[in-house]
This record gives sequence, C-alpha cells and structure tokens, in this order.
Amino acid sequence: MSRLAATASGSERLDAAEVAEMKEHLAFLRRYKDLLRLKLNAAEDLLVNGQRDPSERGVCHHLLAKVDRGVIEAAVQREPLRSDAGARARMLAGAIRLTADVGVLLAYLETLAQVRSRAESATAFAEVVRRIDFESVSSTRLARLLQVLIATFVDHERVQVLFSLLATAPFRRAFDAAAAALPPDVADAFAPLRSVHRRLLEEPGANDAPALLARGMEQILSAPDPVLRAYPEGLRVGLLALALRPETPPALADRAAGALLATLPREGHTYPRLALRRTAQLLERHADDRARVVLDDLHRARPDVRAVAPWRAALDARRLGRVALAGELPARGRLAPAFWLDGQRPVWLRSAAAPETERLAAEARLQAALALPAVAPVVEHGVASAIPYVAVSGPGRPLVLDGTPPFEVGRGLLLAAAAARILRALALAGAALPDAAAERLLFAPPLTLVLADLDGVEQREPAAAAALHAPLAVALARALVPSAGAGALAPEMAAALARALAEPRELGDLISVLDRAALRAGHG
Repeated sequence: MSRLAATASGSERLDAAEVAEMKEHLAFLRRYKDLLRLKLNAAEDLLVNGQRDPSERGVCHHLLAKVDRGVIEAAVQREPLRSDAGARARMLAGAIRLTADVGVLLAYLETLAQVRSRAESATAFAEVVRRIDFESVSSTRLARLLQVLIATFVDHERVQVLFSLLATAPFRRAFDAAAAALPPDVADAFAPLRSVHRRLLEEPGANDAPALLARGMEQILSAPDPVLRAYPEGLRVGLLALALRPETPPALADRAAGALLATLPREGHTYPRLALRRTAQLLERHADDRARVVLDDLHRARPDVRAVAPWRAALDARRLGRVALAGELPARGRLAPAFWLDGQRPVWLRSAAAPETERLAAEARLQAALALPAVAPVVEHGVASAIPYVAVSGPGRPLVLDGTPPFEVGRGLLLAAAAARILRALALAGAALPDAAAERLLFAPPLTLVLADLDGVEQREPAAAAALHAPLAVALARALVPSAGAGALAPEMAAALARALAEPRELGDLISVLDRAALRAGHG
C-alpha cells in the first residue's frame, strides 16, 4: 500500500521518491476519474489533470484518502468495468496500491483469478495475503479469501499455500473462529488440512476425527514424490508418524511410507522407530515380504538396532500360523519359546498331535474366556500343517524345579501362595487342572507367576475344582518352600506351616497360612 495514502505525517513537502510515487497514483486517478467520480477541490483537480506537480504532503494525502472502499466498489459496478473482467482487474491492480482494505484486496484476487494465469494469480495472492490483518478479518471475508485460494491453486499447491498461511498464528485464530460459518465447499476443502496441521505442528494430542484426518492426509499425500520429499524434515517425520497410526487407511500408510521413510536421516532414533513401526504394520497385515525389505534396509543402515534380529529371524523360522518357533523344544514341560509376528512379541507355544486338535482348541477357548489376572492370555490358536497349537503371552520362563527348592524360604512362601491363589481362582471360574506341574507356570523374578499351560483343563463345578486343586497346591508348595528354612520362623509359625504342608486342606486356609509365614520370614 502507498505510504502516502497511509499517513499524513512527515515534512510538509514530498521528497523526490514520494513525488515519483504520487505521479503514478495521479496517473491512475486521471485514467479512472470518470468511473471513480471523486469530488475534487481546485488544488486536487489541478493535480489529477496534470496541471500541477505534487509537492505538498497534506494535499496529496487528502486526495488519496478519498479513494476508499466505497468509491472503488461503486466504480467496479459501472460499465465497462462491470462486464469486462480484464479491465476490472487492471483498475483494481492500481486501487490496491492506494488502500489496504480487505474487501478491495479480495475483489482484486477474485477478478484476477478469472482472467490471468494460475502463476500470475498465485504471485498476486502471496503479495495480497502479506497485507491482510487476519486479527481483524471477518469470517465472510476469510471465506472469500479461501474461495479465491480454491480457484487459484489446485492439488498439492493448495496444500502448500494453506500450510504456509497456517504457519502464522493470526491466520490460525481467524480460521478456527470462522470454521463453523464457512460455506460447505470451503469447509470441505480446508477442514481436513486444518486437522492435519493441528495434529502435526500444534497439538499432537488433538482429538480430531480419524475420518477428517484421513481426508487431510490424502490431500497432502497426493503430491508428487519430489514435493513430499522436499518438505522440512519435521513435517516429513510428522506426516509419516501420523500415517503409520493404526486408524490410518492402509493405502495412505503405504503412500506415506513409500515416499518418506527413505528420506529420513539414519542417525538418531527417529528412523529406527518409524521403520520398526512400519514393519509392525506390515506384519499385522501379513505382508511379510514387504516387512522383510524394511527390516533389511534398517539393518544395513543401523546394525545397532537390536529389535531387528529377532523380528528378522522370526520371518525365516518355522511357523505355526503366525507364530514362529524361536528356539529348541523344551526339555521339560510343553511350552516352547516362540515369536508372534502379528504382535511382534515373544510368546509361548503349546502344540499337540493331530488327533488332539479338538481338545486343544477347547482348552484354548476356555483359557481365553477365563480372563483371570494370573492366567496368560491367548494370542492365537489354530491348526497349521495338521498340527494344532495355542500361543500365549506371559512374562519370564517356565518354572523348572529339580527337587531342591531354588528359593530362600520367604520367596518360596510368597510364590507358593501366588500359585495357590491361581489354582483357587481357576477353581472359582469352574476350571480344573489334572496336575500343578511347575512347568505350567511362567516365573519372572522376583515374584511373578503366571499360569500359561492349561493342558488337560476341564470345566467343573467350582467346589469340585477346588477339591481337586487343594492337594495340587500343597504338593507345589512343598516343592517351592525349603524345609530347612522353617528355622527362620518362630516355632508356632513353623508348626502351623508344617501342618498346612503335611496334608491337603481348603485352598483359602492354605493361602492364609502361607501368607502369614511369608510375612514373618521376609524375602531377599
């Protein structure tokens, strides 16, 4: 905007640069004086008609101030400007040099979009936007600006322009304030992009609708690869991380990963984190060959990333369904170490001979239905290569007891009480085990026990199941608690413990004695 039109301050006389500028404005006024229909005084008339050179600041400012929005809007409604968009654009190009009124600026952009190339319109759009005070712009005018943006820019160009606008806080505030009042076509074009920008660069925890985010991502990712790869690193990382979220449609995730993953710097934690997330996504979709490629690329770039080795080994290992064997079969018990590809985690695998297919399936269904805290959840079960199998997730390793209790008395008592609680909970749920072999349990130091192997489990009435489990709990407690450790207890407590372990008794009573003894013995 003209500095002369904006302010009347300064010396009374114009300097040489201001005289040259004023002569350009006077040429504009002379050309359009019949359409503008300004009311001029004698001094102003001499200036406009070229009969006097501009020199006095106050006179010039007073003249230019008469070219306001009302005058300009009235002029463009008169012929020939009204029906000639080209002439109207030329007139408004001169007018915007005299005023920063948003209405005039928008009228210029709207007219320009009708008659000029997209490149020229885009240049003018950028220049005009720099002059708009978005803190004071109305929702109606903001909608007009965005409609011009729609008309001027397409596809990825529109995305880039809007993202550049959203980089300024005043525009973001204006957009958010006007969002509810925007015309449907404007809201449909820009609300998804606003949602993505907010999630990527403003509020990572923003609760935008997944469908809205997906539409915004689709608009952004429609850009050619060179455009996407030229985005700043932070934006590329954010786009890829958002695309790899579970709720993102697979096609968008594929597009983002294909264009952006290879562009990330190999040092630091970002590339390995997103490469592993992409691998996990592909494994969940059973796209194992593509997952293998991502892992191999990651290993070549970052051989120090430890997660690659077990994931890669699992892809090449023998499998039952989506469960890969991760080691040798156990010397004792039925639980073999394995790796669940869909969940990318270690699991424990139990299999059986083909004639046991229905039994194993029934046991797996029962184990999944129990939903008890200390019973390992089933992650997958089925039949592969005529072998029935069930895979469960739990911490630690199978508990192996070789005759001599491996724990000091305090810890042995706590573990015995935990095992008895598991058996009691199982009985209350109406399930009974044929034995309580230690290898059925997973042990994670210092005190975690989880029942993982429910081989032979049957549904029973709770009372009957509890009666079956009572002697099993006592036998397991004897194996866990060193008899020599009774000396660490007071004589009365040692005697009570000895009685509890000497013969089967109700599970609740056994647990009570074990708890009291453990509290008095302590544990290391």
